[in-house]
Amino acid sequence: MTTPTGVSLGQLLLALDNTVATLVGAPNGLDQRLSSAALLDVDDIHLGLGRAARGAELFLFVGVPDDDVLTWLSGLGAHRPVAILCKAPSGRVVERAETNGVAVVAIDPHARWERIYHLVMRVLEGAPGLGSGMAGESMRSGAIGDLFELASEVARRTGGLVSIEDERSHVLAYSSAGDEADELRRLSILGREGPPEMLAWLRQWGVMDAVRIATDVVVVDERADLALRPRRAIGIRRPAADGSGEFLGVLWLQQGRTALSTDTDEVLAGAAAVAARMISRRKAAGTAHDDVVRRLLGARGEVVDADYLGTQLGIAVDLPMTVVGFGAANDDGPAAVLEASGEVSALTLHASAFSQLSVMSTIGSRAYVILPQVDPDATVAWGKSVIMAAERQFGVALRAVIAGPDEGLATVPGLRAQVDRVLDAAEREGELIADVTTVGESQTGVLLGEIVAHLTANPELMDTRVVELAETDRRTGSEFVTSLRVYLDRFGDVRSAASTLHIHPNTLRYRIRRLQEITGMDLDDPATRLVVALSLRAGVASKAMM
Repeated sequence: MTTPTGVSLGQLLLALDNTVATLVGAPNGLDQRLSSAALLDVDDIHLGLGRAARGAELFLFVGVPDDDVLTWLSGLGAHRPVAILCKAPSGRVVERAETNGVAVVAIDPHARWERIYHLVMRVLEGAPGLGSGMAGESMRSGAIGDLFELASEVARRTGGLVSIEDERSHVLAYSSAGDEADELRRLSILGREGPPEMLAWLRQWGVMDAVRIATDVVVVDERADLALRPRRAIGIRRPAADGSGEFLGVLWLQQGRTALSTDTDEVLAGAAAVAARMISRRKAAGTAHDDVVRRLLGARGEVVDADYLGTQLGIAVDLPMTVVGFGAANDDGPAAVLEASGEVSALTLHASAFSQLSVMSTIGSRAYVILPQVDPDATVAWGKSVIMAAERQFGVALRAVIAGPDEGLATVPGLRAQVDRVLDAAEREGELIADVTTVGESQTGVLLGEIVAHLTANPELMDTRVVELAETDRRTGSEFVTSLRVYLDRFGDVRSAASTLHIHPNTLRYRIRRLQEITGMDLDDPATRLVVALSLRAGVASKAMM
């Protein structure tokens, strides 16, 4: 008998619990299977990217107005997703979805979307099965398959409410709570901070410090005035002979309406050890995956074994490949976006929405997304949506460069090299390269950037008259260098250049005439203008004229 893949909609709802999710409608029942999810925000819809992720069974709509959700539902093709997740879906959305055979799940309005996506992916990664019977059998056999199962089994054994957090206090899994959860537990699961007075008391009492330091169970007394119910917690640590291994997170147990079982501390100690093994395996798997992606990108400088790497990543080796690289457009970098939402990065969310086959990793300060078999125009639109989302959500300015498509997985290292060439040039000549560009569109900026880099590295090739002019500016406080560069950039149009410099045209005419007298330049000569313009750029790049 074939084991069904993924989890059922009903199992997902049981795992998320009504703390997070409420079923609004399921026209085809709760037994439909889910194995993939994609996140769509308003930019994805407006830029027409919602069609690219049609293969997913579950969609999370982030900040998408009802009218846009209705339009998306009306445009469904042959593939019908199993369910959509929305905050406060309207009656119109529910009706349209049910007409299309799509279930609707309402998400708590206070929930953070990256946390919900993270939790959903945890459930899907733990497939198949989340039933309490299976969890109990797994516990007895010592082979827990999923952190949600572990949380459910510990809750059943102790009679309390369990949540498992990582080292950054991000909830990884939790047990069903009904209406017994206090506000701190509920907000933690939703990805929100508890009330300030509650957090202040926990800090004052030293709860987190105690959990991080102690190797046994920490007891947290009830605070009725803060609506805090009694708790117990134990640190999750990587296995070590003396019990002082790396801190991986915390297993929390909130007491419900009934007293906890008498063997609660023993159960928590055993569960923390199981959780440590599971989290360690997850971290190791993530590291191994990143290593495979980096090898595919050519980070090791070795010959890429496309067949092997394709098998590891589940990507056919003969598909056309596109690589999108992200670098900083100012002093920030992709890391700000990747770290802003914890383990599940914003870039990963956008990439998975655009292509279910996408894989990504970081190398140095840059992030790279490998996209098999995608439309070039759609990829440019997707890059723009990522740039806008990074600015809107995190205040980070990024630049995206698109290389490809090219045939076959073995072409990925070469595509990444093309991306890096453009990003390198953008760091020197950013104003000539658009924030979202293809390798082909950026040739002028790339070539100019490389010429300037060569001049910067070989200052003897620079026009000495430009260097002398910069020295005159330093000595007298004149502004010849700036005026000359703007004048040349405006092709000798005095009025346009003067407007940019915020000076009178006659003032600029005097400066140009005077600097020609000082240096002996003939700015009517095209060759002179070319050499001087390049030297000016190289001088700025090397700060020789600052």
